[in-house]
Amino acid sequence: MIDIDLKSFFDRVGHDKLMHLVGLKVRDKRLLRLIGDYLRAPLQMSDGRREKRTQGTPQGGPLSPLLANIYLNPLDKELEQRGLSFVRYADDIAIFVTSQRAAERVKESVIAWIEKHLKVEVNRDKSGSGPSDQSGLLGFRLYADGRVGVAPKAVERIKAKIRELWDGRQSLTSEQLRDQWQCFIRGWWNYFQLADWRREVENLTGWIRRHMRKCFWLRWKTPRGRRNALQRLGVRGRALGNASCARGAWAMARHASLHQALKNSTLQRYGFILPWTLTTARE
Repeated sequence: MIDIDLKSFFDRVGHDKLMHLVGLKVRDKRLLRLIGDYLRAPLQMSDGRREKRTQGTPQGGPLSPLLANIYLNPLDKELEQRGLSFVRYADDIAIFVTSQRAAERVKESVIAWIEKHLKVEVNRDKSGSGPSDQSGLLGFRLYADGRVGVAPKAVERIKAKIRELWDGRQSLTSEQLRDQWQCFIRGWWNYFQLADWRREVENLTGWIRRHMRKCFWLRWKTPRGRRNALQRLGVRGRALGNASCARGAWAMARHASLHQALKNSTLQRYGFILPWTLTTARE
């Protein structure tokens, strides 16, 4: 798999080249003028200044992805003409060949074509080639046998987000904590459930629940608050003495008393879900 990274593509698209390509299909001068005005709309800086835009497309608007596709369409046609298998989503480009030697040859050839014909700089430090299961495409990685998994970088990003969402110092109610979690994890899983090899995700299950338990332990704050919470969640007898344990929150998140109080089924019942476990249960 050859991964080609276009350097700051949306910030560096040449207006003249783009408008020429648009003009090959669009003849309405009023529409062309509107697109030109859109491209030249000044940048609003953080200090209130407005800076003139001479290249690039405004990010966040619905028109920019369409203009990107128009600008990069000649690349698609070139790759098709060469008979290459490829995927392009906006400025994410992946080309598939049969060997490392072919990958190096095709990569250099395609980079040279992009820089010559599209006048776009390629980030050679971030572009590379290698086995598809060691690379990422839009957060996924493709295994040699055709299975689709979650790319390592995507796993690292969700782990960082989980640490943030389950920070026990947040001033949120349990309901707000639940709603915040569901909003994130359902959106994340709606995207990544395309993966049919889910080992990377399933391996996170226990780690995520440990972060949940750690968060609640911190939120209960004092030995008295922890004892009351454990008792409310069904812990009885000598196990309640663990409310005064001096061990850290991360260590306590593995403690039997906390697992008894916040069972997997309890977390799920209160809405602290892991969608892939629900999918597995239905299957």
